Amino acid sequence: MSNSNEYLTSALEKLHSKNEDFIIIGLTGRTGSGCTSTAKILSTDKAELKHSLFSEPTAENNLQRKEKILNKFYQKNWHPFIHLRVSSILTYLLLDNLTEEEIKTFLSTQDSIRNSDITFFLSLQIKLKENKSKLSKSDFFVNHLEELTKSIREQLDNETFVKLYQALGRNARRSGCVSKSNMVKGKFFTIAQNIKYIINKLHEENKENQQSTYITIDAIRNPLEASYFQERFSAFYLLAVSCDEEVRKSRLKEKGFSDESISEIDKVEYASLDLRDRKSFTDQDIPGCLQKADVYIDSNAQNGDSDTFQILTNQLIKLVSLAQKPGLITPTPEERCMQIAYASKLNSGCLSRQVGAVVTMNNFSIKAVGWNDAPYGQVPCNLRSVDNLENREDLEAYSPFELQDTEFRNHMKGKHQKLIKVNKKGYNLSYCFKSEYNQIKGDKNQVHTRSLHAEENAFLQMSKDGGSGINGGFLFTTASPCELCAKKAYQLGMKRIYYIDPYPGISLSHILTSGKQEMQPQMVLFNGAIGRAFHKLYTPIAAYKDELNAMIE
Repeated sequence: MSNSNEYLTSALEKLHSKNEDFIIIGLTGRTGSGCTSTAKILSTDKAELKHSLFSEPTAENNLQRKEKILNKFYQKNWHPFIHLRVSSILTYLLLDNLTEEEIKTFLSTQDSIRNSDITFFLSLQIKLKENKSKLSKSDFFVNHLEELTKSIREQLDNETFVKLYQALGRNARRSGCVSKSNMVKGKFFTIAQNIKYIINKLHEENKENQQSTYITIDAIRNPLEASYFQERFSAFYLLAVSCDEEVRKSRLKEKGFSDESISEIDKVEYASLDLRDRKSFTDQDIPGCLQKADVYIDSNAQNGDSDTFQILTNQLIKLVSLAQKPGLITPTPEERCMQIAYASKLNSGCLSRQVGAVVTMNNFSIKAVGWNDAPYGQVPCNLRSVDNLENREDLEAYSPFELQDTEFRNHMKGKHQKLIKVNKKGYNLSYCFKSEYNQIKGDKNQVHTRSLHAEENAFLQMSKDGGSGINGGFLFTTASPCELCAKKAYQLGMKRIYYIDPYPGISLSHILTSGKQEMQPQMVLFNGAIGRAFHKLYTPIAAYKDELNAMIE
């Protein structure tokens, strides 16, 4: 072996050594979407994994060839993950940080908690205190807390358990204490900081023992907490687990949840957050988490539970293998198109939510790209400001209505006075016309938005430039089409619509599944990597040829 080959080999061995082998996968998704099932698969030993990756000698297409490569790699490199439950952390914060009286007082205010339940919690507190000093940190935080949480779940019914732990998480983010709901500055990341502490302790122990550290966090339900981990761990991936609404609700009903309780859970997880209320930032925000996810997997049931788990396992083997060996295989056509839609959304000047869309032919050849923004020739919302509006500067950026309507100008003058008092960081004082106008009128009318939707923008780009027909083509969107865009997609003959975040309205049940079945677009829940994870997973650390040559003696 040449000196240069030895040098490259030693560098790669260092990168892939056991004490450097560190992967964190944070799971996010709505209750019932399959986060816990996903975590269980990740924490399974290789011998017990059940998958359906292609393994025959002769492949018929490139997809099977990629699966064969993944199958071969995972057989040599799979390592089970440590299953770290956020619910266990909340159990710890409840039983360890509160006194006996504080636990009694707090639980007595919670719905459906009986006196016998309170007595049970106090007995668990004694057990936790006894074992905290006896057990190793990994045994205590991973196994013992899981046992305590499991016993609480068995003591309470499912509905009561979910409501209680939603309250614990909400309070911890607001005050740093699971029993108090008042807002305390600097306490938002209480849960995340405790998880980070545990991760670091587990990593230290494993490095000493020359072992890999693979951890899955089940589950992250606030986008700011997701950002906390993304900024602090380069080896962190936020994995969104999704399924169709009918599948999700049927799973919850099988576990004993009533329609009413499912509706209450959904209101918490998918609430329309009022950003003027500071408490909104501490609530669960699943749509926000889905928008921040690095990788998406589809947990829909297909031909029975065994097949569902095999398909889930296939997706997870792919993710972990690429995290271990970036560039092992190339992206799918679906990932390539959704990545372009994801990149395009960053062009959006919308102050509320950035969305990207791509329209392709049925061979994934891209025909148009769009994002939600004001019409071409008008100024995006993020480039306008109440300063300029108030001082009548850059007049081209504002409509005659904004410049001349007395009621609107008086309202914006008050807005300007409030903003200049608090703007200490030199931010551009942008404003959303729709929100301000609706506030004046006491309405929630969506028609006053300045922006085109990403999907309609992509459709219009083709007609504007005189493009060819797209009947039978595909639509990719980083959200999912609303009722208006769904009608346009239907009219244009879209065969498939790849989406990430299910739209809460009736576009699917009222529009996309209406009419002749052969004319209806197929809704496809996207799975794969996008954003920074797309580059992390598919960019080789070294040229594959050079790495193989360096291994040859």
